[in-house]
Amino acid sequence: MADKIAIVGAGAMGGALVRGLIARGAAQPQDIIVNELDRERRDALVSEHGVTAGAGLPDGVRGARAVVLAVKPQAFASLAGDLRDGLAPEQLVLSIMAGVRLATLTDGLGTGRVVRAMPNMPAQVGRGVAVWMGGSGTNGADRALAARLLGALGTEIEVTEEDAIDAATAVHGSGPAYVFLVAEAWLEAAQALGLDHTTAETLVRETLAGSVELWEASGQDPATLRAAVTSPGGTTEAAIQTLEARGLREAFKAALQAAYRRSQELG
Repeated sequence: MADKIAIVGAGAMGGALVRGLIARGAAQPQDIIVNELDRERRDALVSEHGVTAGAGLPDGVRGARAVVLAVKPQAFASLAGDLRDGLAPEQLVLSIMAGVRLATLTDGLGTGRVVRAMPNMPAQVGRGVAVWMGGSGTNGADRALAARLLGALGTEIEVTEEDAIDAATAVHGSGPAYVFLVAEAWLEAAQALGLDHTTAETLVRETLAGSVELWEASGQDPATLRAAVTSPGGTTEAAIQTLEARGLREAFKAALQAAYRRSQELG
């Protein structure tokens, strides 16, 4: 079987995967087949990247080594039947649908050769992270292929317990929203001090980006870096003490627990 990749869905994540696979040399454009009901969106990827337009399900996945499901989880029930008819025993199905469990994939598709993965939003700029697990029917070659495909989105982490995907979803899947919420609140507070929007936004955005880059470059943990900025009796200490007194840590714990429970409910 040719090492072709059939992608079902050309939305944000499907498009990010196409771009990542090509940019990282993980697949050649002619080996990527895009199946998408929205022809305008599909044809935009075909025109921009030279990938192949799929014929729809089930024909559009025939002959591919891997089939990536990059659609909304609500769509799985309706497409599972058509997709099942086009699958061969040697094909790997990689799902990046949020909350759809391995058992649901196996039952719906009639194969245990499935991988469940949860990427996150920064995959759109090649800085995502995906946590994944192979189903009971996968082998070493399947898992190596899954790692290669998901690595095209950024960083990939394989786990051996499916519950870890639900926990990770609460941390990294929903995580960008936490960052943007903090940025929103930070920006509003900055403007309340009298800074104009443009200045405040630049200060917040560049401080966030620079702090992450420093974290990566230094190899130090966040607590150590925070302490290095926090001089006794200074402005930073006053701010940190206020955040701690307002229950920042407990709020984060409660938020992640809520996201974790919801991930389990959706599955």
